[in-house]
Amino acid sequence: MRDHSNHIELSRLDAVEALLKSLPVNFGSEMHYEQVAVDNAFGRVLARDVIAKTDAPNVLTCSMDSIAVHWSDFADLGEGKLPDAAGWVRGVDWQFANTGVAMPDGFDTAVVIEHVEISDDEQHVTIDAAPSKQFAGTKPVGAQMKAGDIVVEAGCIITADVAARIAACGHSTVQVVRKPRVAFIPTGDELVVPNLPYSTIAPERFAGYGKVYESNSVVVRGKVEAWGGQFVPFDIVPDEREAIRVAVERACAMADIVVLNAGSSKGSDDWSVEVLEEMGEIICHQTNHGPGHHSSYAIVDGVPIVGISGPSGGASFTLNFYLLPVMKRFLGIDPAPQMIPAKLVGEIPKGRMEKFVNIPANALAGEQRPAEATNPGEMFYSIKFLTLAVSDEGVLEATPVPGHPGSAETQHANAYFMMPAGAGVEPPSVGDIIQVELRDQRR
Repeated sequence: MRDHSNHIELSRLDAVEALLKSLPVNFGSEMHYEQVAVDNAFGRVLARDVIAKTDAPNVLTCSMDSIAVHWSDFADLGEGKLPDAAGWVRGVDWQFANTGVAMPDGFDTAVVIEHVEISDDEQHVTIDAAPSKQFAGTKPVGAQMKAGDIVVEAGCIITADVAARIAACGHSTVQVVRKPRVAFIPTGDELVVPNLPYSTIAPERFAGYGKVYESNSVVVRGKVEAWGGQFVPFDIVPDEREAIRVAVERACAMADIVVLNAGSSKGSDDWSVEVLEEMGEIICHQTNHGPGHHSSYAIVDGVPIVGISGPSGGASFTLNFYLLPVMKRFLGIDPAPQMIPAKLVGEIPKGRMEKFVNIPANALAGEQRPAEATNPGEMFYSIKFLTLAVSDEGVLEATPVPGHPGSAETQHANAYFMMPAGAGVEPPSVGDIIQVELRDQRR
């Protein structure tokens, strides 16, 4: 029987830190930058500061729909006094001036159009309010930005507003970090692709009888693309040592990051750990939380391998835990998790982890899995799903949701909490402030 007693177990944060420290120095470096059109850069991460090419505006510009006038016609009048405009000539004493347009030559001040009455032939005006000072109603050269200013800093995610600002300073292309290529390898003899033909008349002919639909590729693709990556799918790989090795080798040759859907489970046909130990460096075999206990990290040929175990409900949040920070590092974004304080407004239901952690294995029933390889006295964490909502008093409240990840009960939960579990550890009480994370993670 294979020996799993020496598996390296780390906490979530220690595992991420250890992997990030082990990444090659060129992971996400300048060699991964590319030039794209600004209008094709939405959602991309800016690789370099964007510098304004010229002053904006580059001449005295009108800031409203108005008429342009000479301040000298108002400067010597008393407060509230208006010049006699009866003899004013368009183009000499006044001129139309519209928002964002350069002020007509020789004019220095504007009067908003709502204070102006225009003659039918548009040659004469009457005004009912005076400008407050010279250059009123205008924008000076460089009011928005000056040539050489940093308009957008590197590391910014390009939104529609950011793209407009980049274009407004004179750039139609921009340098961004290349999308990290994330290969996904689903493994398992029990997996079949969805939508196999099924006949209610002859169910015994169903090709998926006794099998499980492979659904994690949908979860991984959705998250990879939402986080700014390029999804690289692999076919289902059987539980064969050589087949897994070949798939990992191929994935490392074409991808920046690999997600291996096998984790470090200990079934008789689970070979991922042995394969990764032979091919590269194991960072950790498992982590100190559940579900997701059999999440793993490895480095093979300089490529990080994220081992994700379990069906899609558990794989979803462990991807948040372990894939997202690696993608963030590639993209040059702070990989630290984003925690949100919230008031606990319901009692957290107990699960298996709280019941069995630190209990000797021989004290458990045969179907009750102990928290194996968790060092005595060390903390273990149970993942709890919550619903976050703002109360009528404006307080962010967290309501516990029963059920396990992927169950119908947790489908509407929008957050989760890593609850410490162990001997002598008291769970948070109703009214306590706890640190939670959004289930739908963003970069």
